[in-house]
Amino acid sequence: MNKLKRKAALVILTTVFVIGCSNTSTDALEQSRIQELRKDYPLSTGTVPYINMRDIPFKEILDVTDSVIVAEVISQFADVSVELPSEPGTPEGKLAEKDKSRGFESYKPIFIAYEVTVDEVIIGDEVKDTANIMYNSELSEMEPRLRPGMKIIAAVKKMAGPQQEEGSYSFTRYGTYYIVDDHYVLSAFDSDSEEISSFTNITNGRTVDYLKNKMKELWN
Repeated sequence: MNKLKRKAALVILTTVFVIGCSNTSTDALEQSRIQELRKDYPLSTGTVPYINMRDIPFKEILDVTDSVIVAEVISQFADVSVELPSEPGTPEGKLAEKDKSRGFESYKPIFIAYEVTVDEVIIGDEVKDTANIMYNSELSEMEPRLRPGMKIIAAVKKMAGPQQEEGSYSFTRYGTYYIVDDHYVLSAFDSDSEEISSFTNITNGRTVDYLKNKMKELWN
């Protein structure tokens, strides 16, 4: 092989090597890009002073969830009044009976609801192509504010009572990620707590596929 051919071969091999390395390297958003995206996809950091609650690690969310979905937000509903189950003998039923005996109306929380198209169920039970996801309006200062066109990955739990039949699910910031720049994710929540940051630190800014794999590992 003459000197010119040898040089050409080395160039080709070097190119292949570089491409191979780039394919196996860490695929993640630059911190500067994450900061830029946070203007449109902010962390949900609010709290509700009169409600005593703790931040929940992603693993615990998966322990009580029914499905994790990839979805696109279609629209936000007008606030939805939800009637809680109140079968006789249940705590809710006893509370409803007590309220009735005192002349009070049963507590019917108002929920903020979004209609979404479901592109994929990553793990868990099947979900219809179109679903409603919601959270209690009393938590509106701390939960994600979604906009039409947003794509998300969300852990969802079937609502009880009539809402279950309507295909409605609850969701929370602790189990929600935004899909950005086509195939990367940003967490809707983060915390200084090691329990929570141990998962967000390895998934925030990474690819959708990477997050899916990590979720499946926790689910199994």
